[in-house]
Amino acid sequence: MLKTMFSLVLGLAGLPLQAQLLQIPAATGDYIVASLQVPEAGVLELRGPAGQLLRRQAAPAGESEFRFVADQAGSYRASLHQPQSKARFTLLDQRTLAEQAAEAAPLEAPLASPKLQAMARELGAGTPAFWAAVQALGSPVVEPLLDNPQGWRVSFLWRGQPGTRSVRLFWPVRQGDQERFARVAGTDIWHYSLRLPSGTRLAYQLAPDVPQLRGAGRQAQRRAILARVQADPLNSRRWAAGTAVLPGFDNLLGEHSVLELPGAPAEPWLEPQAQVARGSLEHLQYKSRMLGNERRLTLYRPPGAPTGPLPLLLLFDEDAYLSRVPTPTILDNLIAAGRIPPLMAVLVGNPTRDSRSEELPCNPRFADMVVGELLPWLAARYPITADPSLTVVAGSSYGGLASAWLGLRHPQRFGRVLSLSGSFWWAPARPPGFVIGGLDDVAEGEWLTRQFAATPRSEVVFYLAPGLLERSAPSDGPGILEANRHLRDVLQARGQRVIYREFAGGHDYVNWRSELAEGLIALLGRP
Repeated sequence: MLKTMFSLVLGLAGLPLQAQLLQIPAATGDYIVASLQVPEAGVLELRGPAGQLLRRQAAPAGESEFRFVADQAGSYRASLHQPQSKARFTLLDQRTLAEQAAEAAPLEAPLASPKLQAMARELGAGTPAFWAAVQALGSPVVEPLLDNPQGWRVSFLWRGQPGTRSVRLFWPVRQGDQERFARVAGTDIWHYSLRLPSGTRLAYQLAPDVPQLRGAGRQAQRRAILARVQADPLNSRRWAAGTAVLPGFDNLLGEHSVLELPGAPAEPWLEPQAQVARGSLEHLQYKSRMLGNERRLTLYRPPGAPTGPLPLLLLFDEDAYLSRVPTPTILDNLIAAGRIPPLMAVLVGNPTRDSRSEELPCNPRFADMVVGELLPWLAARYPITADPSLTVVAGSSYGGLASAWLGLRHPQRFGRVLSLSGSFWWAPARPPGFVIGGLDDVAEGEWLTRQFAATPRSEVVFYLAPGLLERSAPSDGPGILEANRHLRDVLQARGQRVIYREFAGGHDYVNWRSELAEGLIALLGRP
């Protein structure tokens, strides 16, 4: 394990597009974690000893991490492509194979899919003919359930290599976000089958031979899978979860595979339309006196020249809602179709990697900064409305929690709350990754729901949308689905207007894209 950390600052201002480098000597099997700090978004590339491109990913402004496993000995090169800026690379951890824990023995089990069983009998399990048939069929293999007309059996596949020790499914389902595949004994077939409801849509990746970190905590081990994740090579349906920010660069690491079962709802608002006028974007740096920090804002203004104060959408997690969610395109399409009025949207960034978990979960200082400082600053510069019934605060996960918190603390300013998979399990003394049942189990979750139960009703309208696959995990506290259902019941019991919708999916931007559109239609749409 790396005993000390070192940093390397590279980059010369005033030069055109340039590559900024970090060389990392490594032995075969080394698990390497590094961080990158950069003032502007760019593109991170990782190349192997022979110069081969191993991964490419968007590097957001601020601090981010990347990790990988050295598949051969030699010098690996991390480079940042970005104009006129300086980057700071920090090597955080480097563990040799000897310093990693041994992988548990592979699980062995026969195929659960009747279709794959028949193919194995006819063509031979794991033969070239079998894999050619799988390639033609596509993966995952989807089959109707005989005992449930509303469900499907879904079977994921991976073709192992000599020495493959394990394969994991990385997906946005809380019950088991790193499901381990089984192997058909004596073959190269690795597989995982489960039952899912009709209409399911989710993004996923596969990861062979995830490093096992001896002595690491739960979160560190969970993050280790990011060193190995990749799109499913047997699935041609892809989604770029976070597009690169420079022309000509695709995002290899951010590419996910997509599973979409029969009955999945249409997604009419996500693609640019040639006949639809486009709004404009403006990027600003905003300094908060109350919080003593600085963040990026992206402002969307509708096409044309609408007069009078505009409805306002305040949306958290700016970077994700520009890269993973095509928010400007969604707004363009909804406005052009007359489903929502022309509005101004303000996408609010996070100052640092850690500030999100400090500011968004029911932080009174952050909420008061938004209402007492940010909104007046915006109103002095842009034609935004002061009408709470035309002001939407929105976000997903912690952003959904923050949106509901602002609706509670400042109902006179935010009359519409759009919460996607809101983290209402949260409590002040209950950090992410908390596991119920131990000596630390002294905190009660769902803090915000109890605050709503203790306050009078308001005129705020809530749109809550959790995923059916966001149930609690075994030995864990309430999941997002259960906590959202509870909050819905509490709000309705106090006479609040609640628009509630469950989608067949997990904790996943691939679903939040369309749910953002549906929420805006429900909260601002014209009859």
